Amino acid sequence: MDLLALLAAALPQPSNKLSIEVGLSGGLDSVVLLHLLARLREQKNFRLNAVHVHHGLSPFADEWTAFCQVLCTQLNVDLRIAKVTINAKGKGIEAAARAERYRVFSDGLCDILALAHHQNDQIETFMLGVARGGGVRSLAAMPKWRDLNQSIKIWRPLLDVPRAVLEHYAVEHDLAYVTDESNQDASYLRNWIRHEALPQWQQKVPNIHQQILANVRSMQDDLALLNEITQDDYRYILSDGLFQVGRWRGLSDLRRRRVLHHFFQVHEIRLPSHKTLSDMARVLREAESAQWQFDDKSVDFYRDVLYIRAMATEHYPWVSHEGGHRGRLKDILLENGFILKPHKFGLSEQVLMDVGVLRNMTNKDVIKSMFGHKSVKKILQECYVLPSVRQVWPIITRPDNVSLAVANLQVNQDFQVSNGFLPVYKPFIKYIGKPNILETLLS
Repeated sequence: MDLLALLAAALPQPSNKLSIEVGLSGGLDSVVLLHLLARLREQKNFRLNAVHVHHGLSPFADEWTAFCQVLCTQLNVDLRIAKVTINAKGKGIEAAARAERYRVFSDGLCDILALAHHQNDQIETFMLGVARGGGVRSLAAMPKWRDLNQSIKIWRPLLDVPRAVLEHYAVEHDLAYVTDESNQDASYLRNWIRHEALPQWQQKVPNIHQQILANVRSMQDDLALLNEITQDDYRYILSDGLFQVGRWRGLSDLRRRRVLHHFFQVHEIRLPSHKTLSDMARVLREAESAQWQFDDKSVDFYRDVLYIRAMATEHYPWVSHEGGHRGRLKDILLENGFILKPHKFGLSEQVLMDVGVLRNMTNKDVIKSMFGHKSVKKILQECYVLPSVRQVWPIITRPDNVSLAVANLQVNQDFQVSNGFLPVYKPFIKYIGKPNILETLLS
């Protein structure tokens, strides 16, 4: 097997615009991959560097880091070293270490993260999926390509290559590499599958590896089709970027759950259990409103729309400062992410030059309209503002606490001028349910 030709054929074109970072542990697989890409770099002229994650779990971790540094110097490859602390609480060592690795990988400034998983790893990953009951996604094992984040793609070019071929390449090119002693520890499920379970299966079914790989290919096809259908469904139920529960209810039960699953993935929320997801689907079918909290994010169901928002109020500067922000209104608004939208009943330039306060509303706040004074709380209700956001909704007042404007919604009648300005905080527009106000803000 010509590994260099294999990688050259799989490399995206045009390759001379690419920046590739190799996940380098120092083991056989990643050493061979780095060596191959370093050779290929001379032909294709892409940028190449490596990243080594120092987990601190092995007494030899410092030696592995030093080895990687020497190797990269020999190959003229820049090396990024990241020391991490593993917190296995609630996850287990393997899962926690993997999470830290991928967090480090996400910090890279590359186009492609190249990982050295090979055919044997693919087989073991399938068996782990069987053992853990992860469904189609787990049984599909590892794809050759997937998005790590919005800017980096993961590439696994050696997935079709048996480990024995990599060993032969290392001997042929006189490559040194390190050996992780924990790979022999059968208390880890993957190691037990590798050293005990798969050899026994192979005695009974000599071609078990080929059968597993055939299953992986089939599962990957099924998963690709399932994802395609789910994404079509997801696009169908989104309107102006909002999750329309009424449309969602029109799908079959299985498709509804898949779309919810996709919703969690899109918003980078840790996937809940099957039971939690089923309970959530039931509530969305039967109730008129609901709220769930997942880690630091809130999912709110209100007026036929499913909203997602961060729970931490420190994201709202007018809340994190006790008493709000005080200063020249135009300055504090622009400094805190507001825009001043031209409005036929807006604040005058003179008022914006005066001293004022930007803070969150309270239940005592009122604002004057053409029909008298009205509580800010009532205005938020009438505009169908998401209930869980109302208490952090920004208002603008004078130093004597007279309300000048409710952000995004209304200006005090006593301070309105034709062709004035309405203070608008764009991230909160999506939490307004009243169509005519939304049309004005989005126009």
